[in-house]
Amino acid sequence: MQTVWNWRPRPVAVTIAVLLLILLTSTVSAGDRAHKPAPVDPALREVLDRFDRVQDSIRTLSAEFTWTTDSTLLKTPMVSEGNFYLTKPRAIRWDFTSPEPMEFVIAHDEYIGYFPKRKKAEKRNFKRWSERVFRYFGLGQGSEELSRVYTISLGDPGDLAGKADLLVLVPKKHRARKKIKDLRIWVGKDSCLPVKVVSTDPSGGRRIIEFRNTLVNPELAGSLYEVKLPADVTVTDGFSGLGGSSADGGSRPAE
Repeated sequence: MQTVWNWRPRPVAVTIAVLLLILLTSTVSAGDRAHKPAPVDPALREVLDRFDRVQDSIRTLSAEFTWTTDSTLLKTPMVSEGNFYLTKPRAIRWDFTSPEPMEFVIAHDEYIGYFPKRKKAEKRNFKRWSERVFRYFGLGQGSEELSRVYTISLGDPGDLAGKADLLVLVPKKHRARKKIKDLRIWVGKDSCLPVKVVSTDPSGGRRIIEFRNTLVNPELAGSLYEVKLPADVTVTDGFSGLGGSSADGGSRPAE
């Protein structure tokens, strides 16, 4: 039973790691900035223009989410739920409430992952990557910036037709394509915000995030991005709990 308990949350944790890898491999280089974006068809341009206007207005964001991980490693898809918070320019928080409470925060140039029931946490300096953290959802990034990193097209929104437009983003860099085949973002026709995000990896695994009750520019206290760790929590340096390797393999009591 203990083995099952330690294993079950990891698909969500590994998904967080995948998203971080997407952020790290989606850097806009000087050469990319010098490259003139390809012409965009009128229908796509209209969606991107609406998207840009909303991005410019966002200071803070909050939403409830359902996160589904579907992989060949799982017998059945794993479903998690929680709350998402974002404050420009460099603060983001994922609070998972089920099936296990978990907290993932990037703020003050630091990453913290906290697993209360396991009495474990991990930290890592995030200064070199903090400015890129919003690129995954395009939050704080205009379509021109995104088009330098991704090839963007319109797709069939399926059962969300009439309610949302589907943006299909394919990484231009070979390094990024090793981690993600494509990223699909359903943008609400009224809100112009992501209502559903699906990332597919080269093996066919999918991570599906559906947002609801999204609030634009709610009052979010700065303390929201502070993680209080009890004294009996073991803290590891790095992303070891997210499927990565520890920065130095060490651990220490919570400070």
